[in-house]
Amino acid sequence: MIFRIVWESLARRRRRKLLSVFAVSLGIAVTSAVATLGLDVGDKVSLELRSFGANLSVTPVADGLPVAVGGVDYRPAGAGAFLPESALVSLKRIFWRNNIVAFAPLLYVPATLQGQPVVVIGSWFEKTMTVDKSETFVTGLEKLHPTWKVMGQWPADDNASGALVGRRLAERLNLHPGQALTLAADSKDGAQHSPSSPVEFTVSGILETGGPEDNQVVAPLAPVQRWAGLEGKVRRIEISALTKPEDAFAHSDVSRLSGAEFDRWYCTPYVSAIAYQIQQAIPEAQAKPVYHVAETEGRIVNRVGVLMALLVVAALVAAGLAVASMMLATVLERRAEIGLFKALGATDARVAAVFLLEACAIGVLGGVAGYLLGSLLAWRLALAVFGSAISVHWVILPISLAAALVVTLAGSAVPLGQALKISPSLALRD
Repeated sequence: MIFRIVWESLARRRRRKLLSVFAVSLGIAVTSAVATLGLDVGDKVSLELRSFGANLSVTPVADGLPVAVGGVDYRPAGAGAFLPESALVSLKRIFWRNNIVAFAPLLYVPATLQGQPVVVIGSWFEKTMTVDKSETFVTGLEKLHPTWKVMGQWPADDNASGALVGRRLAERLNLHPGQALTLAADSKDGAQHSPSSPVEFTVSGILETGGPEDNQVVAPLAPVQRWAGLEGKVRRIEISALTKPEDAFAHSDVSRLSGAEFDRWYCTPYVSAIAYQIQQAIPEAQAKPVYHVAETEGRIVNRVGVLMALLVVAALVAAGLAVASMMLATVLERRAEIGLFKALGATDARVAAVFLLEACAIGVLGGVAGYLLGSLLAWRLALAVFGSAISVHWVILPISLAAALVVTLAGSAVPLGQALKISPSLALRD
């Protein structure tokens, strides 16, 4: 009997019920769209933020006091300690190896070009390295710094003659792509591994980064190592890794954590946790987060997350208020019906069951419609913002249905309270 009453009530007042379903579906559409984007586009957002550059720097643990300006090591080529180039493959064998999206080794060699002191940086540009028998990984400066601008061409790693010249250095010395470069050893450099003879490169392109590289020469790592007599050695490694914004727990003293706490910290992609794992993989190295980059990314991600959460809350509150207003209008319209229902012996529980079943029906319909609409909205947003489609996440459907039921039941609470206060005698007399 009660289900027939509910069905007839829904059928007789279709316009008002459809408006309620529409209000709920809009709120759930926003919720499901945000959830879909959060599940599928989180890594894409992080990859976009990775254009800031490296957020981890690896140097030899036995290195002496650094002499750096603008993040670039200016010590003589033979000073301090070095890292073996062969150890770089270990970066793709740590627990969070899939979060390391790019890295590049760096070797700094002081030199002179047309009588002016310059720093020659040896590095990888687009290097394909073998991780194991079934996996290869492409990395280098092109992947690490996607915002760097090159007028000309990037040099090939297997080409010993190509090099990039910084924009300001090229303007100062009137250098252009295709010109020859003759780099000589810095006469003021008395290090043990100083280059003994000049080396020649060809300008492949003019590099513009907005940083110290605009005054430097960047060449393939192998010829720079041979020229400096440092085969198989690098000074520093820059790493770009997908990380989670650090909270108070991320800055915990690892030595004081319990076993369970350490496992939680170790298995969370904090930048400090990834640095710790790199030091385990390469014992002779010390990995340090580049905090101004990591913290900037964390602030952006946190603010975007807060903004999306506020958007979801606002949409659900608006849907709940719309349901409440329409349910209240329904109660006022059906006062005589409720009074007659009570006069015939219906208890408050029976009256409440009628309204709650109507609310559940509205919630289910609104939840399904909102999920479908939200999935379509997320798909269009992903195409517009990131240029790639996203997949359908069915796991969000039960969450959408649960949220829709909560919204409709919460919105029906006040009208239901008004319905239960209706006196049968007063309702029938009016």
